[in-house]
Amino acid sequence: MTTDKEQLPKESADIVQKDEECLISVPDGATEPTRTQPKRKYGEKTVTGIIVGQGDNKTVIRLDDVKKLAELHLTYKDMAEYFGCKESTFKDHFHHEVVKSRQRTKQRLMQAMLHNALDKNQPTIQIWLSKNLLGFTDQPINTDSTNVLPWLEQDDMS
Repeated sequence: MTTDKEQLPKESADIVQKDEECLISVPDGATEPTRTQPKRKYGEKTVTGIIVGQGDNKTVIRLDDVKKLAELHLTYKDMAEYFGCKESTFKDHFHHEVVKSRQRTKQRLMQAMLHNALDKNQPTIQIWLSKNLLGFTDQPINTDSTNVLPWLEQDDMS
């Protein structure tokens, strides 16, 4: 019987796998190398928007950006943090745009639901809309007109 080394083709004879364990030594207190920041090019551009803040905190906020974030139903706090201003300042300047954008999202959602219910005939959406828009229920409600009349046994005995 021959050994594995004798059976190896001539091309792979140079490649020998070692069974030894290989450890990388890291000196104490050393950290892994961090990724360096790429070189950046800086430039200027003019932004058209609403000026918010005073002094060094002054910033320009575009209405289109506010509308996009409001359509996602972000909170005032989240939007203010994104633009780097106080929540109360942001709310004072952009309340009407936020309300209008949120309402637009609700209208688009209702339009999509109606499209799925009516055009695509999806029964789950149809049932949900009938319950919420039309007031239908799974459990009938007893009213006075549907109650059974009570028997008056005292009148029959006299």
